[in-house]
Amino acid sequence: MSSLASLLLTKAVTPVIVNTSQSFSLEQLLALAKLWRAEYQYLENKPLALIYTDSASFCVGLLAFDGLCSDLYLCSTELVESIENSCSQLSIDINSPPKQLFSQNKSAVEDPYTLGKLKAQSDTRETVTRWWLASSGTSGQPKWFAHTLASLTLNTKYSNTLSELKWANCYQAYRYAGLQVLLQVLISGATLVDNVTHDLIARLQQYANAKVNAISATPSMWRQMLMTNQLQRVPLKRITLGGEIADQPLLDKLSELYSQASIRHIYASTEAGVGFVVADKIAGFPVSWLQQGVANAHLKIDQNQHLRIKPAHELDAQLEALIDDNGYLDTQDIVRSDGDRIFFLGRASGVINVGGNKVTPEKVETVILSIKGVSQAKVYGQPNSVLGNLVVADIVIEPNQDWGNISRTVRAQCKLMLQRFEIPVKLRQIDSLAMSPTGKLSRSNSHG
Repeated sequence: MSSLASLLLTKAVTPVIVNTSQSFSLEQLLALAKLWRAEYQYLENKPLALIYTDSASFCVGLLAFDGLCSDLYLCSTELVESIENSCSQLSIDINSPPKQLFSQNKSAVEDPYTLGKLKAQSDTRETVTRWWLASSGTSGQPKWFAHTLASLTLNTKYSNTLSELKWANCYQAYRYAGLQVLLQVLISGATLVDNVTHDLIARLQQYANAKVNAISATPSMWRQMLMTNQLQRVPLKRITLGGEIADQPLLDKLSELYSQASIRHIYASTEAGVGFVVADKIAGFPVSWLQQGVANAHLKIDQNQHLRIKPAHELDAQLEALIDDNGYLDTQDIVRSDGDRIFFLGRASGVINVGGNKVTPEKVETVILSIKGVSQAKVYGQPNSVLGNLVVADIVIEPNQDWGNISRTVRAQCKLMLQRFEIPVKLRQIDSLAMSPTGKLSRSNSHG
């Protein structure tokens, strides 16, 4: 197994990382990685926490330490404490990101080593580094799951079309979804444009100016971008959704705005890796996949209506309790079969108990989001002394829409589409919904 640096040199790709002040070619990133590896040679076969600051620095770290360290913990400053707490038996070396390399070794950027010299480096001593990624940690401490470069790149592709893509960096690169984008950029020889601001309208302006033509984001992030009325200025050719349920109204809106674009929703998790990609612009996935499987995985539905997945790669040992005798992992995602399609209903852990009946918030949200004029919706349980919980919905509507009309339509549609105990007892109009750092709708409970 080769390291990330060796893999990229073998493929002879030419990815570019762009930030506010300059752009970095693979040759420049590899030159800086060589300097960093030399400086930290004492970390050979030791674990290391690599702290993210920006995409170029992070790439240098990955290129330098994959194949050198035994373990790479990809993290933010905030996640470092959880590594120390959960892995106290390991000798974790936590070093600041290589920002100083970009300033102290400016000559390396201006006059990088030639690729020929880099290729001549022997990699016979390279180890198979385990890459550790943290779950989103929405309930309690984040958990860490191990991957290898091989498992992380099972679904990365190379083609001339993919090499021409210019990706926006919407995810945190130390999280699974962000790392997938970063590795796709590197392996396909594409371009990554780093964000310079948290202001969404300013970011979309930046994407338009940089001619970004590929974005991967959660459905919640896509809804926020659509609400700005600025998204259409970005010349998108590839649209990817992941991390949450991709509902049909959202897929239709994106398809209408970008009729020629490739639109894909990806089913994946930090624990198991990429499961499958749906590219037909229809919510859910074909029921035929349960029989024929998908690339790199087999699928089935268990007696609890949970989707189970058996990936081609080896799963983290921590997941043993969720894996059946045939090697299928319980994803904890509830699904339903409808005709020739399997639809996602929501996470088992998020179920609301209403008088002994189970309500999946995402199922109710999908009904509400199908109403014209609704931009975003969040459904949650409000504690009740008699029933345990009552179902409540917070709703964001489009500008110039009448709340009275929309709330009446929502109630009528819910009565039509949902069982009585699933229907929200309270609808609240709000200006915006909070999102987690991973770009998903924040499920930490509601506003009073």
